[in-house]
Amino acid sequence: MQQIFRIEGMHCGGCVARVTRALKPIADEVEVTLDPPRITLDAPETLSTEAVQAAVAAAGDYVVSSE
Repeated sequence: MQQIFRIEGMHCGGCVARVTRALKPIADEVEVTLDPPRITLDAPETLSTEAVQAAVAAAGDYVVSSE
């Protein structure tokens, strides 16, 4: 199931790479874009905004919200 989230706090390609790595354990496919600042996840089950936020917390000071 594909889900899309907004993300705030990314400034560069390094941020995109860190967020992508942080999300790989919770989703089958991960796409993170800087412009627009968006996370697209494909996972077998629905992921809560809180679960996605918890996963990216280790990557930096980013704020995830539902789109």
